[in-house]
Amino acid sequence: MSRPVNPADIRRSAMDLLSRREHSVEELVTKLKRRFGNEPNTVALIVEQLERLTAQGLQSDERYAASMLRQQISKGLGPRRLDRELRAKGIRDEWQNCAEADQLDVDWFERAREVYLKKFGVSPLPQDSKLRQKEWARRARFMQYRGFEPDHFMSLLNGELEQDL
Repeated sequence: MSRPVNPADIRRSAMDLLSRREHSVEELVTKLKRRFGNEPNTVALIVEQLERLTAQGLQSDERYAASMLRQQISKGLGPRRLDRELRAKGIRDEWQNCAEADQLDVDWFERAREVYLKKFGVSPLPQDSKLRQKEWARRARFMQYRGFEPDHFMSLLNGELEQDL
């Protein structure tokens, strides 16, 4: 039989994790369950300690979302991919609230343009129709994989980039 879990140990472990970087509540629960166990009493203690940390302002999903957003936007990810990444970390709608509060002023069309230029430069699509179609599809898939909406990058694929330069 294992010894009982001390709430102070759970709190200390959570604060150690938070001292390194922001974490979502869901991430903290997962990490603390790995460390302290998955028994119902232990999970209840973990949730209780995390609620205390949140009430004291030491843990915030909104702060975590803003931090992760800044990091992922600088990597060149678009809004769809950001949504997917944040949902995987347990954040549902906080990032959209963060963006609406003008904490992050992102021009997705400009970000898509920067990502497109970094990957493909100003090289035009081939003249041959088969090669052109294949390259157009490749570039579109890349931009979609990065999480941009078609509205953000279709003008780039349709050659408006060369007109701007």
